[in-house]
Amino acid sequence: EGSTSAIGERETNDDADENLNQGPKVKSGQGLITTSQCVCRGHGTAFKPELRAGDAIIARTKKGVEEMRVVTMVLSPVSISISSAFSSDLSTPTPFNYISKPRDDKKEKAARAQKARREQTEVEERAMGSYGAKGEIIYREKTEHGGYRIRKEKATTEMTRSDLLAVRKKKKSDRYC
Repeated sequence: EGSTSAIGERETNDDADENLNQGPKVKSGQGLITTSQCVCRGHGTAFKPELRAGDAIIARTKKGVEEMRVVTMVLSPVSISISSAFSSDLSTPTPFNYISKPRDDKKEKAARAQKARREQTEVEERAMGSYGAKGEIIYREKTEHGGYRIRKEKATTEMTRSDLLAVRKKKKSDRYC
């Protein structure tokens, strides 16, 4: 198991136990950065694989003070947006460190999947446009005065967009098919 040191503290060889209850790990960032207000430009960086929104970057300003800022967007491997400007812009390429935000990857994946389903549903609903929703056939009909009126009918079965187009095509006065 574990051995006891001279001062009575328990020592273990299990790395998992050593990592428990440690604070966030500060990692050294690849490359150098310069900033202009809330825009951070990388020189030899790999922001895309290294950072995500919510992570924190730490850099030393001209005054020698280390300041931390939160990453709001990772725009490219060489460009990120930060929450607020450093007290003075980093005009010379400066090394940086970062702290990764603790994440629940399973929850984030589920949220992305739900968002994709919601967007797909919205796309399908918009695809029907002004010519119908599910269960509805809408077509133009010529009036006795030479104009057109829009007619709506309930569909008796579930129809795809192709089916709706075929029904509209059979109506002689709907010239947009």
